[in-house]
Amino acid sequence: MARTFSEADEETLRQLHADGVSRNEIARQMGWSVGTITSHSQRLGLDFDRSVTRAAVEARQVDLKDRRQRIQEQLLDLAETAIGRAQNRYLVHGFSHTGESVAEWLSEPPAKETKDLTLAASSALGTALKLAQADAGDEGRENAQGLLRGLGDAMTAAADALAQDMGIGDAAEYGG
Repeated sequence: MARTFSEADEETLRQLHADGVSRNEIARQMGWSVGTITSHSQRLGLDFDRSVTRAAVEARQVDLKDRRQRIQEQLLDLAETAIGRAQNRYLVHGFSHTGESVAEWLSEPPAKETKDLTLAASSALGTALKLAQADAGDEGRENAQGLLRGLGDAMTAAADALAQDMGIGDAAEYGG
């Protein structure tokens, strides 16, 4: 037997509407379809104007975009720091065969550390690109991809040059 929308259902609908519950949530809580809730709401003169909700959602989107941009800046700073470390002097510490502590400054990091720094920079740049794509239209996305692709190519060239300088052959052999 089909259920009928009772006076108790009408009262529940009015109360949930007054509490600001969404139409879909009212339907879920009451066990009726959204269409049924919509038609009874219209009959009872209840309006689901969500301009206030829409404004709150838009404000939240602006906040999230600002947050993504701050994180993107931090990732770019991290990439820049890693690139700088890969190109600067590097302190190597170890122990001699007699157990004495030995430290030596190298003009640049060893190949493994250079690879690790390059990978860290590449990862940060890739994540920054994804954040930029989330906020950009097609033109902004293309600009961000071009910028980061250029940085990635420059980093690969730097890793290859370092590998050549160190006489270890192709940097790809070491994951560069």
